Amino acid sequence: MHPILSESDWKTLSRLKPLALDRLCERIMQEASGIIAGASAGEHHRAYLDLYRHINRSDQKLGDCFNDWSRSQAQIILINWRAENLLTEEEFAAFSAETRSVVDGFLKR
Repeated sequence: MHPILSESDWKTLSRLKPLALDRLCERIMQEASGIIAGASAGEHHRAYLDLYRHINRSDQKLGDCFNDWSRSQAQIILINWRAENLLTEEEFAAFSAETRSVVDGFLKR
């Protein structure tokens, strides 16, 4: 794996960051809403615990996808985005063939 993304791929990643972040947060909130909506009388503590676990797992995903924002970590970030389906195929196609190959190759392991 090449540790540094090209300048153009870094710019593409940075441009897509707000979209990817919004998509992940939307998914997390929809899942949380489902947990809350699924709570029935006498089951609220279980639902709370499920929600708590969901938020903890989701916080880890957010960190994996958006913390350590640097060009040296960009391929790892992109791999995480791809694994979480945060980009459309058209958006992913905006990256260089080399970057797409590295990302897809890593995920096929």
